[in-house]
Amino acid sequence: MDLFKQFPRFRPFASRAEPLVPASELEKYPTFANDFRILDEVLVPVYVTLNEEAMTQQNLYRWMYIFLIFGGALATILGIIRLAFDVEVIGLAGAIVAATLGCISLALRSLPYHKRYLNARLAAEQLRGEYFLFLGRIGPYADESQRLAHLKQRVLRIKHEGERNESV
Repeated sequence: MDLFKQFPRFRPFASRAEPLVPASELEKYPTFANDFRILDEVLVPVYVTLNEEAMTQQNLYRWMYIFLIFGGALATILGIIRLAFDVEVIGLAGAIVAATLGCISLALRSLPYHKRYLNARLAAEQLRGEYFLFLGRIGPYADESQRLAHLKQRVLRIKHEGERNESV
């Protein structure tokens, strides 16, 4: 079902990140072997870190909304049961669920999960673009003498922007 395709996954351990270019494809282009080695040393570790950060923050953000949706349904059901059967314990349980939902809602507004996700995702995608610009020797990477220096400078700048986690 399409509804559950974006459902957050329980990930207690970091999953193995997919490479930017599969190893089987790298072997097809021996001319670029030196470029692939440089990119694996300079760019790929930063990309993997930012990509994992983006996935983690997105997952946390989505889980908060899942809790809000199911918690809201549970609080409503408990309220209906409380009205129908007049059982005090169910009313207390409903109040506890509602208070918990209030805390989760407050956390969603005050913790920058979404901003962290957006920063890290944007930086990871920018690094992906730099990867292919470097391989294609496009733009500032056309100058052979400055390629590596420019790559290192861009990776550091993008990494810094992607790790900004301040709240707006």
